[in-house]
Order: sequence, then C-alpha cells, then structure tokens
Amino acid sequence: MKIVTPAVVAGVAGKQPEVLRFAARQARLANAGMQVIHATGLTDLATALIAGVDVSDSMQAAGQFVLEDAKQFVKVELGNPDAEFILSGDEPIHTLERAAANASMLILGADDVQWYARLLRTKIAGYLALHAPCPVVVVPESHDRESPDGHVVVTLDGDTAAVGPLRFAFEQASARDTTLHVIHAVPPATMVGDVADLQANMSEILAGWRAEFPDVDVELAFGVGDPQDVVAGLTDRAELVVVGRPHQGTMPFAISRALAFNLLRHAGCAVAVVPADYPGA
Repeated sequence: MKIVTPAVVAGVAGKQPEVLRFAARQARLANAGMQVIHATGLTDLATALIAGVDVSDSMQAAGQFVLEDAKQFVKVELGNPDAEFILSGDEPIHTLERAAANASMLILGADDVQWYARLLRTKIAGYLALHAPCPVVVVPESHDRESPDGHVVVTLDGDTAAVGPLRFAFEQASARDTTLHVIHAVPPATMVGDVADLQANMSEILAGWRAEFPDVDVELAFGVGDPQDVVAGLTDRAELVVVGRPHQGTMPFAISRALAFNLLRHAGCAVAVVPADYPGA
C-alpha cells in the first residue's frame, strides 16, 4: 500500500514569497503535496464594526488577486506545477486550523495583521503555533536567504525528553543533509557541577537519536546567558530553529512563552513550534 505524505500547507496573507519558497522546498524534501490557502473572512465582531458597508465583493476580489499572484510565483519561479490553491471566505484562523488537521506542516508568515485584527487582538501565527495539531513554521520575509549556513537548531533543557520536537529536528536535519545544533541555555549562575550533570543527561538523551539518525551530524553546545539572548542570537546563523510548544504554562526547552512569541515575531530565520505528540515521536 502506498503511503501518502500529508500535504504541506502555506497560509498567505498577501505577497509573502519567503513563505511560499520555504513551503515549496519543504514539499519537495518530504515528497508531499503543497496547498496554498488565503482566507478573506472577518471575525463576527469585526464584521459588526463595519456593518452596513458591503466589503464582501471587494475582499473576494482582493483575495483572488493574492492567490493568483501566489500561483504565478509558485508555478513559474519555484517550479511546483502541482500545488493546490484555495481561496476561503471564512476567518483565517478557522480556515488554517481546519487545514492543519490534515497537514504535515503549516507554514505562515510572521504576524502582520490588519487594523481590525489589531483591534481584536488577533495574532494568527501565534495562535496557530499554540493550537494547530501539526508543527507550525513561521517564516520571516525580511531575512537574507543567502546569509544562513543552513543548519537546524533545537533547544533542550536537559530535564525533559522533548521527544516530539527532537524527532522533528532530526528529520529536518536529515532531509536537508545538514548539521543539527542542540543548544541548552545555561543561566550565568549555574554551578560547574550542575553543568556537568546537564551535559551528561543531554548526551544520554541524544544517544538514541544519534543511533536512529546516523546520517545527522549532531553538535551539542551550552550557551551561557539569558535564554532569550542565547536562542534568539542563533536565528541569524540558522535555516530553522525548532522549539517546543508551551505546555501547562511552560516551555519544555528552557524558554518561556514570551520568548516563543518573540522568536515568532523577530526571528532572522524560520521558527518551527512543534507539539509534544508530533507523529512518530
């Protein structure tokens, strides 16, 4: 029986070539289909705020323009003629959350929302990173594609197995034929003996993964300093940074919910937020 890899889904809010570029490459690496989705719907409250003004036709037309522009870019410049393009009249969050239910990965741009979304405090990428059933990758449009050296970074705290995010990170490093950097941010006041214990614990955790992915070159490092500075600084030199989804108010990788959102908004490379129950983990 042929195993069909779930599609890679890219949600676009406008002209976002880096989102499309990342999604097309991911689809090729995974030998999966690619869907590009643009949603034009407003929330009920936003609709109420502009009651009496018929914007449905204009939004539909604008949405069609966004999708046609994406189609031209994907099929002509990226060479993916089989990609599927979907225009939805529903709200973006609902549309993309439904699409994520059957996706291998959901790829979005950093939040750059319209005035009504700011008013309603709607953060699409941030919300979906916490709630989508699949890994969510947020890709910035401002970074220089030529500057990253291509490696994958995952952060660990040494106390949790972090099975889902680790599997995802190893899979991505293997598919990209690149080095996986496993990083732990150590507070400056950490005792030398505690650092040694953390190193031993993390080496033990990684031993099984090295055996399962013998093709992946793994580099284990400890960054001393504030976790936000250590992890955020890595995004300038990586192709992909993998973090775990916040669980019960904490991040399983020694980084806080606030840091997760800072990475999503300001990272210099793509950031993947991976659920603990990532398939196969």
